[in-house]
Amino acid sequence: MDKFVKITSISTGDKENVVEDDIQQHTNKRKRETSMVWQVFKKCKESNMAICNQCGKQYKTGGNTTNLMDHLKRMHPTLLKDQPLEKAKCMTKFLERDILYSNTSEKKKRIDKLVLNMVASDVLPLNVVNNVGLTKLIHELDPRYKMPSKTHLRNVLLKNEYNSLKETLKAELQIVESVALTTDGWSSRANESYLTVTCHFVTESFELASKILSTNQLITPTNHSAVNIADTINNVVTEWGLQGKVVCVVTDNDATMKKACELLKIMHIPCFAHTINLLVQDVLKLPCVSEIIVKCKRTVAFFKASNIAYAKFKEEQGVNKPYSLIQEVPTRWNSALFMMQRILETNEAISRVLLKTPKSLPPFTADEITLIKELVEILNPFQDATVSVSADTKVTISLIIPTCCELRKQIFEMNSFISPEAKLVVDYLRVRMAERFHSTRSVPRQGLQPFWTHGSKRMDSCSHQMLSRLKKP
Repeated sequence: MDKFVKITSISTGDKENVVEDDIQQHTNKRKRETSMVWQVFKKCKESNMAICNQCGKQYKTGGNTTNLMDHLKRMHPTLLKDQPLEKAKCMTKFLERDILYSNTSEKKKRIDKLVLNMVASDVLPLNVVNNVGLTKLIHELDPRYKMPSKTHLRNVLLKNEYNSLKETLKAELQIVESVALTTDGWSSRANESYLTVTCHFVTESFELASKILSTNQLITPTNHSAVNIADTINNVVTEWGLQGKVVCVVTDNDATMKKACELLKIMHIPCFAHTINLLVQDVLKLPCVSEIIVKCKRTVAFFKASNIAYAKFKEEQGVNKPYSLIQEVPTRWNSALFMMQRILETNEAISRVLLKTPKSLPPFTADEITLIKELVEILNPFQDATVSVSADTKVTISLIIPTCCELRKQIFEMNSFISPEAKLVVDYLRVRMAERFHSTRSVPRQGLQPFWTHGSKRMDSCSHQMLSRLKKP
């Protein structure tokens, strides 16, 4: 009652003074500071959960931010180190909320998908989203869009897109009657083995389609037996609902792959391009050929190792766009062919540089150049055959028999060589082609002879003796 009397007894002027004193005391009080973690986390109104805007992780928050700060230190240290978070004011947070797209925005979802497609189609690393130049470009094009983090791209966007495409492909494969599979094993840079399985089929609009079904490790990564490979392929076939639809499997000529197809009871077709690769690799290992190949590789390595010699080599060519030399790659036989072709095109410049350079390699002699020309002439048909059967936009299995017949015809018509080494190579190919193409038949009908026996004698003991003679140095 006394308080009420005192308050009512205050004059109007005194009331104004009291109000001003209250406002001054309120402004002098220390405002409650907002934690910096709320610049990265977002509160859920329905529950006491907080969602990380960078990676989508959810954490419980009961009034303190210790666990949220610990997440930032462990998973996003760059946000605390390279880009220190400033204490945002309410007005700044309000403006940012209006400027940036929300995670549920359809525009942001479309741009996120385009970023993911860019990474996938251009085979870019996931951390490309952290590149400063790309981030600045995106911000200039659309300031309201914020690039997703690498973790969010991998764990959320990529996974959702994969599941969506997988369901679409499954629905497409359900209406397909027959498919063919191609598979091959390979090793990553981390020396981990993987098996990739690709499916080939004809769509309802009569277009050839090729889809990668799986790129995973074997069921037992330490076991590369035929049984383990067969079980891995069978799991892929079962996962995609292709039981009874696989008509054949195309692999390399490895015996383990052939045995795996036998266990699966599916017809095996060896890769024709790989068969050509094995045949020509045998030719390049012949002593009469390996010597000139080694000299070509040494000559290319000499120019590659010396900047001065390489500059003189380009200067000696005397053209605006001089050629560069090509080094052979052991796993690709046609790289040896390209190396010899480039040496023939630039032999004059090579010889002038080598003769002017002290302590350099000897230039190619006339006989060596003749041998290189004849080897290029011999190997060119195999390069043409490899290119013709290595298309993925059209069916190429129908080209195998005509290609084999054309190769045999061209090899048997090569009789005008000067160098004895080239003559030995042709004789060697005439024998080895019959062995390498043994599984290729004109029509898969019982009793029909292989194509190479038509119009020519079968390979007999004399041919085997000649083959062994050619392999000797």
